[in-house]
Amino acid sequence: MLVSAGLLRAPALLKPRIAASRPVGRRLRHVQASLGDALVQGAISFADVPQEALLAGGAVVLAAIGGIAYAVAQSQEGGTIWQAGRQGGGSGGFGGKLPREDAVLVFGATGRMGRTVVQELLAQGRTVVAAVRSPGRARDVFGKAGLVEGRQPGGAGILFVESGVDITNPDTLSPLMFEGVSQVVTAVGAVFGRTAEGQMGYLDDMTSERVDAAGVANVAAAAAACLDPAERRSEGVVRMRSAEDLQKWQRLDDVIMGGKSSSGLAAAEDGSGAVWTGELIVDGGGFCGARTKPEPLDLSAYDGIALRVKSDGGQTFKLNIKTEAQSEVPEDTYQATFDTNPGGDWTSVFIPWHEFVLVKRARTVPGAPPIDPARIRQFGLVYSRFDFNGFPNPRYRAGKFELAIEGGIRAYRDARPQLLMVSSAGVERNAKVGNDEEARKKDIPIVQLNPGGVLNHKYTGEAAVRASGLAYSVLRPTGLTNESEPGDFLLEAGQGDRISGRISREELSTVVVAALGTPAAAGKTLELRRQESADAAGKKMSQQDKLRLFLGAAEDRLRQRVGLEPFPAPVAPPAPVSEERKKEILSDVRVIKSVAAGRGGRVRDEKDAAQASSITVTSDGREKVAAAAGGAPANVAEARAWIAAWKAKQGGTAEAGGEDVPANVAEAREWIRRWRAATLEKKLPAAAKV
Repeated sequence: MLVSAGLLRAPALLKPRIAASRPVGRRLRHVQASLGDALVQGAISFADVPQEALLAGGAVVLAAIGGIAYAVAQSQEGGTIWQAGRQGGGSGGFGGKLPREDAVLVFGATGRMGRTVVQELLAQGRTVVAAVRSPGRARDVFGKAGLVEGRQPGGAGILFVESGVDITNPDTLSPLMFEGVSQVVTAVGAVFGRTAEGQMGYLDDMTSERVDAAGVANVAAAAAACLDPAERRSEGVVRMRSAEDLQKWQRLDDVIMGGKSSSGLAAAEDGSGAVWTGELIVDGGGFCGARTKPEPLDLSAYDGIALRVKSDGGQTFKLNIKTEAQSEVPEDTYQATFDTNPGGDWTSVFIPWHEFVLVKRARTVPGAPPIDPARIRQFGLVYSRFDFNGFPNPRYRAGKFELAIEGGIRAYRDARPQLLMVSSAGVERNAKVGNDEEARKKDIPIVQLNPGGVLNHKYTGEAAVRASGLAYSVLRPTGLTNESEPGDFLLEAGQGDRISGRISREELSTVVVAALGTPAAAGKTLELRRQESADAAGKKMSQQDKLRLFLGAAEDRLRQRVGLEPFPAPVAPPAPVSEERKKEILSDVRVIKSVAAGRGGRVRDEKDAAQASSITVTSDGREKVAAAAGGAPANVAEARAWIAAWKAKQGGTAEAGGEDVPANVAEAREWIRRWRAATLEKKLPAAAKV
């Protein structure tokens, strides 16, 4: 069973380690070797035209990790922004060194996606270590967002900054960077910019292959070298081994309602636990029960209850929990069911908090709040002929029964994702298409174009994450958008890379934070988008809604059990599409809408590009695209003149049959399509001439 103890609670029991004894470079070689041919080598040809910065489909989440030397600026509230290299923690205005524990290390922290994740984590009270190349860029980006080094204004989360970090160079991924870190997020992408002369290219050779493939593999190797693999842990909370332990339990059979059933708890003869025996008599009631005396317990650091049990034949029992809210309401309790092995063998049961539902007189309470594990007061056992809401229990047997409980009641905590990658929808379907040109033409635009082989390189990065040996999660957003539409939207998840759509960076960041807080996200790869149903708008995603995104998904290792194919092997990028084919793809209405909505990564401006130590420039050549557009308007003024002429013709004032204006609505629509396509192409770099 998967678990959900507080999606946003920091994983207090997950302890990092600093593995100076295992060099990152050695671990990297191990991870790369385990990938075999998955890590595609060789440089990207710039003739591929690096258009990641403007493409739809969520193929690019650009990381803002460019720049060089830094400056120190003082914040109005809190610590300084930003000091050189590794930060030991500013005072944040509170004095003393701030704790760096249970931290989330974010790569690509100053990129549009990464900075949004950092903001959301801090807002939820998490400690964040932002890995950046340039402290100067961190100063600009975080300063504009109102973030300071150290504790945030209002006492929210704590921010540390690690500068001089280049994920394409594993030597910069020092084990000291992982001090106090329990989880790692990668939200990286190729770094693309424009010079003052209008030329376009990759800054500092930060291509998709170097960042999304090799860089993410470096991060996965460093994380594997510095973090211990997370494991399930449990702790006893109600001991049930001796007669003295069982004195805190009280009988609660149906005799209180005039029934005839009876039961009792006794210590096992071998001291291994307790044995609950009784006789279930259907006439007059039909249940046996026992519960502990009230005792306050805070189990908020755990994910649910664990039992090791066996019975005399596979039955369904119930476990009850009362919190402080039900302590004065005898008929109310939170209740979950658990099954025993039909063969009479011992079985381990794990019941996550989300499986406990509030019942009143055995009837569920619609809309009831989830159980609060911080305020538990009592536990109870029930064996009944009823399930919930008066429906029969299909696994009960009238007469005598016996339930053995080893040790007692325990609370457990499962592993959260230790390594989370923000990838992209389209990477898996691109790998499946491979070199099948006809299949590629039928797919979504980003798969058809695949600029710079970005989908191949992100998919190779995913493979490195899955091979890391850590608990991981891979989130694949569909079309990332900057749209600031009013209101909220419900989200949905898919698997197998079969959905497309859109999702905002703000929405995705809340899912990233939710994934880090729940073990239900571990070992899973999901695509994410806004629901497209008419009633999805205006509805806010609750924490339970976000939890269900993960609960409804299969673990990657179990994909075949839910009808999904195994992951395809990573493949080399296909040959670049022709210029003619490129124009066809970019004229697709889905691409036009995506660019208009601000989807894709940001192109660095001249100021950012000027700070780069190198820029691999592409040629301009956009006049060829405009000429190929078939006489479409060159600018907005010309377009308005065309519209005015067309309107005049419709009114009878324009010369009939004139070639300078559309002759009918169909021709006008075609003109608009050609004009939009030409306008879009002018925003994109032409083919490179190295």
